[in-house]
Amino acid sequence: MSSIWVVGYLCTALGFGIGGVIAWILKGFQKRMDTVYSICAGLILGLISFEIAPEAIELGNWSAFIAGFLIGIMLFKFIHKSFKNQMALRKSKEKLDPLYTGVMLMISISLHNLPIGITLGSNQDATLNFSILQTILLHNIPEGIIVFSPLFMAGLGGWTLISFSLMVALPVGVGAYFASIIGIENPVFWSFFISLSIGMIYMVTIKEIITDSIKESSSTRVFILALIGFSVIGAFFYFI
Repeated sequence: MSSIWVVGYLCTALGFGIGGVIAWILKGFQKRMDTVYSICAGLILGLISFEIAPEAIELGNWSAFIAGFLIGIMLFKFIHKSFKNQMALRKSKEKLDPLYTGVMLMISISLHNLPIGITLGSNQDATLNFSILQTILLHNIPEGIIVFSPLFMAGLGGWTLISFSLMVALPVGVGAYFASIIGIENPVFWSFFISLSIGMIYMVTIKEIITDSIKESSSTRVFILALIGFSVIGAFFYFI
């Protein structure tokens, strides 16, 4: 049996972990929450615009994209309400907001990773699989930065970096494993699934990250910093 699922899992965890290490190195700059959040918002919106949304539309169609996006928004609202009610009793608001943001982003990116694993496991072309693995490794670096920045701001440490990297990579390994055995190929369904994750990521960005940034700063400053993050992620995808 092919071990592509193991390699896919490790590449995802490694890329995500590298992003986490970068976020840890930048931890000293995280005292200005509005700066970190604004740049992260730009990175996330760039990730959606340059990578995830085009992938979803190309895989399926606009109908699947819109339906998944709207359901992702509704799912976000449900999780948002449940998470806030439970965690408010355990954490101060100062630590709750970045913790919640990081966890929601991790959930959304994990959902997005499952179709990637399916694609990897279903493909029988070794050359193409190598290209997909390179893409998985590189593209998880900015995602790791985005997720771990708020988690480190919430006071979580090194063990979080290891455990969350392994957790986020799990859907890639699971998807690739089952796809390599039985083959799972339904582009429209996976387009819908990816779009659902986009809806969740978008709501986290707008409702949590940008809103909190504007509270701590000004809309002009937030826009400029977000634009910098957006441009950086655009250049990243252009050159890889």
